[in-house]
Amino acid sequence: MTHVAGYIIETFKALVVNNTTLSNVQKFHYLIASLKNEAKDLISNLQIMNENFLVAWQLVTQHYNNKRLIAMMHANHLCQIPQVRKGDASSLCQLINHMSSHMNVLQALSLNVPVQDLMLNHLMLATIDPETQREWELITASRADTPTTAELIPFLESR
Repeated sequence: MTHVAGYIIETFKALVVNNTTLSNVQKFHYLIASLKNEAKDLISNLQIMNENFLVAWQLVTQHYNNKRLIAMMHANHLCQIPQVRKGDASSLCQLINHMSSHMNVLQALSLNVPVQDLMLNHLMLATIDPETQREWELITASRADTPTTAELIPFLESR
């Protein structure tokens, strides 16, 4: 679970977090077993104790259950279109599956902005310098919603 998507969090919540037959220590063990890489590192310093499960769960959900970041990740994937080889039905199918799966996730996120804004923002942010990107991230990091293109353009104009 390198990128813990909202639906994975909801599934874990339904199967483990809300399971009253499990102790918090058991839930903590299940959480650790479910995570990899940076997600696992996020909670690696917490001692496995009843009271630390809720701390670990909160850290993971706050860090990875961010609609805006999930949406931007999928916008990035949409821009990485797989190559279709002429006369190759398999690569054509791969293209369709790639585009459909990422568009379906974006639709399921019920974003406050149209997908066009998300894609335009991604394309513009990908072309600007790292310092301006950081400034934008600092301004928008605490927001739960996704900024619109109408908000990004004045920010860029002020630079």
